Amino acid sequence: MKAIFKRELMAYFTSPIGYVFIGVFAFISGFYFNDYVLVGGSGDISIPMYSSLLILVLLVPVLTMRLIAEERANKTDQLLLSAPVSVWGVVLGKLLAAMCVFAGAMMTSFPYVVIIAIHGSPVWGKILASYLGFLLLGLCFVSIGLFFSSVTESQIIALVITLGVLLASFLASILPSTGIDMLNQVIRLVAVTERFVDFRNGILMAENIIYYLSISALFVFLTVRNIEKRRWS
Repeated sequence: MKAIFKRELMAYFTSPIGYVFIGVFAFISGFYFNDYVLVGGSGDISIPMYSSLLILVLLVPVLTMRLIAEERANKTDQLLLSAPVSVWGVVLGKLLAAMCVFAGAMMTSFPYVVIIAIHGSPVWGKILASYLGFLLLGLCFVSIGLFFSSVTESQIIALVITLGVLLASFLASILPSTGIDMLNQVIRLVAVTERFVDFRNGILMAENIIYYLSISALFVFLTVRNIEKRRWS
């Protein structure tokens, strides 16, 4: 798994993808920080983080589209699977590499926390909860993108499908209540970004943490099963 992780992480920075992902995220989050904190006078960094969720929906598919689809397109997937590493090792290595890039993008917002700490009175509970929620949400998104990268050899198709699923989930989170309890429960189940609101407010609920970890584990498992199916077909 370690070799897969290093290989994938290096691939992100020998191509423009890693730089584009981190650069665009830093630019957009910086814009929101300037708008809400520096100009608006708010000391709450969770507000620009919440406003960056749509950008996350648009950027993560770019980060994940190549993870397995590229291997299939280049016909190197069978060579990879014949290496002395399990399918789980391959999938987790790729997932961790993508999450490292994601974490690198998150780190670009650390100077904003320092600025707030120097010139304001930060609420550290909300800040830490917001970062944890953002990281868990990113893990969830990356796991979904990883799965859809495994179902096709076209990076563009993987990007479009992942974007569609994440965008639908984002839109579900802002839908008004329907008045039908069962339908509301279904919408809440698929509205992945909705649960970030609790983290943003500094509320750490085991239910939300388990939800994000469960969605991530489900899509990692589906990715492994999909690769194993092709391995023995």
